[in-house]
Amino acid sequence: MIEWRFKPNSRDDMDVDPIQGEFFTTRDIDNISTAVVREGIQNALDERNRGEQTETVRVRIFLSGNQYALQPQSYLPLLQTLQPHLKATGSGLQSLPDFTAPMKFLVFEDFNTKGLEGNPKESYVENIKDGQPHNFYYFWRNVGRSGKADDQLGRWGLGKTVFPASSRIYTFWGITVRKSDQRKMLMGQSILRIHNREDEKKEEFGYKPYGMFGKYNSTDCFAEPVETKNELSNFENLFRLQRKEQPGFSIAVPFLTEEITINHLAYAVIEQYFYPILEGRLEVEITEEDNSIEFKRDSIQNAVDKIDFQQLANGDDKKLRSRESLLKLFDFAQWTFKLQEVEFFKLKELDLKLKPRWNKSMFADEEALALLRDKFERNERVAFKVPLKYHPVNGEAKTCWYQAFLEKDTALSKPENLFVRDGITISGISSLDKGLVRGVVIIHDTDLARMLGDSENPAHTEWQPDSRNFKGKYVDGKEALVFVKATLKKLYDQLQRPIEGIQKDLLIDYFSIPVETEKPEEKKPKDKTGHDDKGEDDTDEPEIPGVKGKKRPVLVEKIFSGLKIAKNPDANELPESIRLKLGYDVPRGNPIKSYQELDFDVAKSPISIESTGVYFTKREKNELEFEIEDKSHFEIKLTGFDEKRDLFLKLQ
Repeated sequence: MIEWRFKPNSRDDMDVDPIQGEFFTTRDIDNISTAVVREGIQNALDERNRGEQTETVRVRIFLSGNQYALQPQSYLPLLQTLQPHLKATGSGLQSLPDFTAPMKFLVFEDFNTKGLEGNPKESYVENIKDGQPHNFYYFWRNVGRSGKADDQLGRWGLGKTVFPASSRIYTFWGITVRKSDQRKMLMGQSILRIHNREDEKKEEFGYKPYGMFGKYNSTDCFAEPVETKNELSNFENLFRLQRKEQPGFSIAVPFLTEEITINHLAYAVIEQYFYPILEGRLEVEITEEDNSIEFKRDSIQNAVDKIDFQQLANGDDKKLRSRESLLKLFDFAQWTFKLQEVEFFKLKELDLKLKPRWNKSMFADEEALALLRDKFERNERVAFKVPLKYHPVNGEAKTCWYQAFLEKDTALSKPENLFVRDGITISGISSLDKGLVRGVVIIHDTDLARMLGDSENPAHTEWQPDSRNFKGKYVDGKEALVFVKATLKKLYDQLQRPIEGIQKDLLIDYFSIPVETEKPEEKKPKDKTGHDDKGEDDTDEPEIPGVKGKKRPVLVEKIFSGLKIAKNPDANELPESIRLKLGYDVPRGNPIKSYQELDFDVAKSPISIESTGVYFTKREKNELEFEIEDKSHFEIKLTGFDEKRDLFLKLQ
């Protein structure tokens, strides 16, 4: 029997209404179209055919519009056993659609993918790392449990719920053809709330929220896929699918919400997946009735011309990029594909024993940095290779690399930030906060992409250290996220040319500056002995007088075999970072410059460091550099130095 069934509740069941649809109506997603595009294409890229030459994933999105909307006599047979549940008082539907009117629908199809592999009769999977595919089971029989590997884009097992969220009756069907065995299978799912029917099949404890469309061979509620040729052919023809026998997955969404339009879908494709399209990894076709927009590597600019930006702007979309901005972004991205290794400024690797943190030592090649600044000042584009510590718990720490690019654009009204992780744009992250600059961060490295993917929220718009897939999985993981997010800002700051000296006549042509005249020296009053009054020493005044009231920010105290540095409790202002250089006293010369590695190494025994409230950015030979994290109190104790020698230090 092919029908819809919901499982009745038992007395001892916990009643829980689904909330996963809320993940795709966040402030970061202005229109459900964005979520449909993001989740649907992400799943397709995860299931792309990987071989010697990876095939380009092709995605087709079809909107029926009014022209191809289905008539009641065509669609009602598919909904006959679902309607009693939809009409239940507690179903969660705000209002029922008119079942006597035509039904608009959406189709989402992917090609050159593997389809839903795995045993369709599986009812429980405990170990996803058993070497067997379980995609069918995880798509249809799970919510919030993902069967995806760590190197795939999705993690939460919630992406599929965007499709029922696009339906006014929270319902969808899916038909798959598998690459492995060419089996074609059809199932459906409806996600309501805990409810009860209002007819003769009313249950004492109501029904669970999840209903399944499929073939039922017994009185239980375990749905098996429909595989009979006649039913499959009728379904494909009804919803105008192009699946045929091509491997992949097709989804049909009935009673499509009015929010989803061809313009919103097209803009979302460009904004979220411009990078894999320009790389040639992805092609997308969006059709509404007979109007089509194609997104391919060589035609993406033409696709932009077909988008009605006026209609999008009327929706008060404050995050909307202009057509001109998008075209410049495409040109910028295509430039990154052509770069050779020698064209990147490669930052210095950080010590893997320390937490990842930006510091000046990463830009040690001052000569190369000066040339890069000149290039940036001439409005030329610049490219960086950035190192980042990757250290999974119970694994070895290593350095991974990612790319960052910057260019000036005076046509921008504010800085433009883009972070792309393995092809998907993470739209909720911002780094640049000043300058008319466009910055792009690209993460291709498999391990780094895995780590960042683990930190993403269900909508894939943020990197969050408290994500359930991330927390506790990586050593210094939180600091790694902070490091990546700050990339564009830190690089932009380094590209700003430092001010050299004070130019007193810089504005002389614009402002009147009074001429300085020498004043006669005022004689100080003498006391009875002939000395200056108040007993002041006869010394020259400093060129720049000291500012009264400011206290030294740190106090240094000698302790056994070393020293202690702590915050001065009377100091009101503190620097962001402090550099410390050490050396033993020598009979002749500068103790710091006379340092030798045989004297000591602050990174090695017997030197010991105890600290609170600070973060070390450098710990090497006779140098320590740290940033102050707790400005209310911090303290560093260095011990293990030779007690028979005097220790000198230079504090900056």
